[in-house]
This record gives sequence, C-alpha cells and structure tokens, in this order.
Amino acid sequence: MGVGSRPAAAAASAATATGTISDVQHVVILMQENRSFDHYFGRLRGVRGFDDRSGITLSGGNSVFNQPSGSGRQYPWKLSSTPAAGGKDGETLAQCNGDLPHSWSSQHSAWNKGRLDNWVSGVGNIRTMGYLDRSDIPFHYALADNYTICDAYFCSALSATGPNRTYLWSGKVDSTSYDGGDESGLTWQNYAEALQAAGVSWKVYQNAQDNYGDNGCAYFKKFAAAKAGDPLYDRGMASVPNVTGSTPDDIAAAIKADVLAGTLPQVSWVVANQAFSEHPYAPPGDGAHFVDLVYKALAADSSVFNSTVLFLNYDENDGFFDHVPPPAPPAGTAGEFLNGVPYGLGFRVPMLVISPWTRGGWVSSEVFDHTSVLRFLETWTSALGKPAACPNISAWRRKVTGDLTGVFDFAHPVYGAASLPATSVIGYDTCGPLPNPVPTTNALPTQESGTRPARALPYQPGGYLDHLEFGASGKILAWFTVANQGTPARSAAHFSVHPNAYRDTTPWQYTVDAGGTASDYFNIGSGYGDGKYDLSMVGPHRFLRRFKGDATKAGKSAEVSTRYATEPGTGKTAIYFKMTNSSAASVKFTITSNHYRGDGPWTYTVAAGGSTEDFFNAVAYQDGWYDFTITVDSDATWSRRFTGHIETGAASVSG
Repeated sequence: MGVGSRPAAAAASAATATGTISDVQHVVILMQENRSFDHYFGRLRGVRGFDDRSGITLSGGNSVFNQPSGSGRQYPWKLSSTPAAGGKDGETLAQCNGDLPHSWSSQHSAWNKGRLDNWVSGVGNIRTMGYLDRSDIPFHYALADNYTICDAYFCSALSATGPNRTYLWSGKVDSTSYDGGDESGLTWQNYAEALQAAGVSWKVYQNAQDNYGDNGCAYFKKFAAAKAGDPLYDRGMASVPNVTGSTPDDIAAAIKADVLAGTLPQVSWVVANQAFSEHPYAPPGDGAHFVDLVYKALAADSSVFNSTVLFLNYDENDGFFDHVPPPAPPAGTAGEFLNGVPYGLGFRVPMLVISPWTRGGWVSSEVFDHTSVLRFLETWTSALGKPAACPNISAWRRKVTGDLTGVFDFAHPVYGAASLPATSVIGYDTCGPLPNPVPTTNALPTQESGTRPARALPYQPGGYLDHLEFGASGKILAWFTVANQGTPARSAAHFSVHPNAYRDTTPWQYTVDAGGTASDYFNIGSGYGDGKYDLSMVGPHRFLRRFKGDATKAGKSAEVSTRYATEPGTGKTAIYFKMTNSSAASVKFTITSNHYRGDGPWTYTVAAGGSTEDFFNAVAYQDGWYDFTITVDSDATWSRRFTGHIETGAASVSG
C-alpha cells in the first residue's frame, strides 16, 4: 500500500474533521525559482494558456502571443525542439536552458506600461518565448492533474528574486528593492515574527551554506543579527542537520524526521539549494525530484499528510514570457509605487496547491499574488484562535488579490497520497556551458484539449461602451463602464482598458469594488483617431470586451449594453444584450457566436430611436461561457465583442 494511504489514518482524519479551514494542521510553503506560467503550463489542458481567446491585441493588430523580434515576430516555441548542439540533445538543452535578465529594469521594459509588447527586446533574448510542456516536465503536470493549479497567480513585483521573496515573507518591499536581486538590512516585521508572537510554531528548512540567497528571513536585520538560542536564528537561519551541500536529501530527511516525531511546525518554509531550485541552469527535472522528496517526507505519516497544505509556487518569471496583463494599481496608490512606477503585480508564475482539500485536477482563476499566501495564514491562524496579522500588505493588494481560501473544498477532502511519476536527478553539473537555443518553429502552439473543474470566483466582471459624446472643435468622447456586479460579487475586480490603435496604447487601470461600477472616457476625436477607435477592456477569468468603430460614420448611433440576470424558465443566469439605435432610420443588429455555440447568427431590426433586448443562456448550456460579436448593417467599421464567464457562486468548468 502506498505511503500516506493507510485506511485507519484516513478514517481518523474523517472522524475528526470539521469541514472547515480548522482541519488544516500544517502549512508548508515551497517557493522555487524563476519560471513563468506560460513557460511551464501554457500547453496544460483547461488553464488560461496558449488557447486563450481573450488575449490582448498589440499595436498593429497582432496577438499578444506574436511578439516583435527585431525586424520580425516570434510566437512561443518549444525549447526541447532545438536541434542537438554542443553534444547535447534538444531535451537536455531544454532542461538546462540558462537564465534571462529579470531585474526591475528588464521586467518593466517587457511589461512596457502594461502593453506587454516588448518581451524580446526588453529581456534581450529570444529565449524569453521558450516553453516546456508535459513531455519535458511530467511531474509538474501530474501535480496539476491531481491537485489544484492557479492560473491567475502573479508574482508580486516586476523585479527579481529578492523583492518577490520579501513579499512572500513580509507582504511589502521598499525603494531598496529597485533593480536588485539581493535584499538585506530590512527593518519592518517579517511574518515569521508575527507567528512567533502569536504562538504559532514555524521553521525554515534550508541549507544555509547553499540556499541560493532564497531564505527571506535572512533579508531582515533582526534575523541576520540573531544568535544560536534565539528563535529567530534557530528556526529561521539555522541549517537542517547533517547538510552535505550536494544533495537535497538532507532537507527532505529533516522534514521527514519531524513528521515522524510529531514535531512538524504549523508553518514551514522550505528553501532548496541552488541545484534543485529550478532556477534556469538548474534542471526542472531536478526541481521535480526535490519537490517529490518533500512530498514523500510529508506522506511519511498519513495523519500529517492528511492535515497538511503544501503551497508550491515560484518567486518570479526569470524573463520568460507570459501573455496575461498583470493587474496594476491606479496612479498614486499608497505603498505601490516607486518614483511613479508600480512595483507590480508582476507576471504570472505557477502555483500548485497540494492538499486533501484540493485534489481532483482543479483550476482556480481567482487573482492571487505572493501576499495571498500570507493572507491564507492570517485567515487560518485566526480560525485556530491564534491570529497572526501581516500589517504590511497594502490596501490595494488586499482588494485586488484573494486569500487562497477559495481554492479549497474543506467539506470534501480526498485523503492519501496521489500516484505521481517517478523522478530522478539530471544533474546541475551536466548542464555546463551550452549553446543558446534558437527557435525552430514560429506558430501559436496548440494547447492540450479538454477542460478541468474550476473553482467559483468572488466577482462578476462586466462592461460595455456607453455612448459617444460629441463636443466642440472635433472633440469626441467614448464613454465606457466597467462593472463588478452579480450574485457572487464579494471581492474587488481589476480591469484594464487598452487602446489598440489611433492613440497612445498605454492601458488605463481600474479596480472596482464588489457591486460597483466605474465610468471613464477616451478622447477619440481630433488628434486621437479623428473619430476612429479600437478599445479592448480586459479583466479576470478571460473577460474581454472590444469596441471598434468610426464616430464619423453611421455606427455612431448604435450601441449595446449588457447585464447579467436570471433567465425566465430555467432560473439560471444569462447574459442580456440591449441594442439601442438613436439614428433616424432602422438598423439591423447581428449577433454571432464566435465559440461555445454552433447555432446562430441572430438578427434584430431596431427602429429609429428604439431599442430591443435579448438574452443568451450561457449557464444553462455552455457552463457559463460566452463569446459573441455584434455588428450592424449600417456601418462595416462598427463591432462589439463580448467574451467571458458568468459566475454563479458555484464550481464550474474551465473554458
């Protein structure tokens, strides 16, 4: 019988379970190095990867996946497809691909004020577009297939390892984090101190002589100055016993020893040595071996394994491409800007949540970042009656990111260890100096087919173009509304509006409270397109609106607004389109389904000065997903696209 699967232990766990977060007895946080979400999981079935129909459009009309590269363009390409070179096959070259620039400067350059159109130039290497897939990292894919993956988990800062780990350990950074990968001498509260004060046991499992600078406790002045006998040193700075410096086995062995002795702390941070950290040049296969050792160490005692949450996340993206625009704070947001430039959020990175309450191959598309781990600990310690608060997290981050509790189903645990692929050591020394891989293909990669079960989200994004306002001297304003409304709207939602053409293409950022709306306008008149406009509104969970037209043409009198409401007869939520014609002649609107439905199109003739409304029952028939384009017969330049998912407060299916 496999480790962690003893029936008696599972029965005991079930007998004492409360069906709440209080059933968690241990939280283990294992942060690996420098991989983006698309780089690892762009091809994974049922996540927001390479088949994303809601990706932003770059200036010139290209997909976000089709990035400028010198005088040409480049799609993501599979690193292991590189021809053999230097005596190494393509797979070895993929496992051993080197690191990329990932400083404050290069990350912000790739981000390019939210345009996401400068990856190759900003990073300075075509390998930014390289990716791995199931054949390269089977263990990571198996974890996703057995547990829960978060496809809207962003690193905290558009910067390097140090600042992002500072966010994980303390909830904030300051100006000393600018363009540096190493943090030191920090003076605000580290979250381990909050745990210590609250009486919650904690520990960092590491080899202090070979931790690659990844122990976030060491960045803080109090910890760096602590001596043996001080809990800050003994728990936060000391090495595990019998460290050899050449293998991860000692760290896993120390965890296993504590598991078997009943002394595993309530909160553990695990820090790999350099060779097993997954930092490029450190093979992902070796990282998988280390993660597997930790997994098996926790499973050495079934009762411990069945009451433990293991968070496996990555500090930052190392300059590897990701296509989803990270939420950015409105200008001037307290605690979020350095010299007028936002700290983050950074780009998406992998996050896998491994526990009995996250089994089943789920995906969560709720927006998270590294501070979400601290907020989970806040929520959990409060439930245990030992609240340990983190005072450093900004109000904006608390609004726009979740606390990770939404990825769990505490009422329906699945106990025992999963069957995962075997791992082995490739060897850091095997990599050595290798040729720089170059693309061999240039087409959008296909993603694995199929869906996966999806956790409910706490917001309902919506939005539309309200109307055009005509003023003097050629001034034309395009007014729009972003909304976060509907039954599940319990948290703030972030939106960005991207001008695709005719004007500066820097997106505008909006954070909308639960149940709220925000209205704004773009000048599309003289000097800003002279009436022409092409605007995209994006938000969480593949939400997209695109508005195209020319305010000097007949379409200026047509508009469409949307709302979510209960469909008559079924009681399920539908999306409603209200089509308005303010012209002096009738207009025919046509609604076409781009995806999810095979019927239609639907046409509506709206009289002069009139309006009509119709609904589409996406929840009843398409698991809540919709993707429609609306056009008018009076103006070929005019179109409106509406894409997204209707949230009901219940679990669903990925799009």
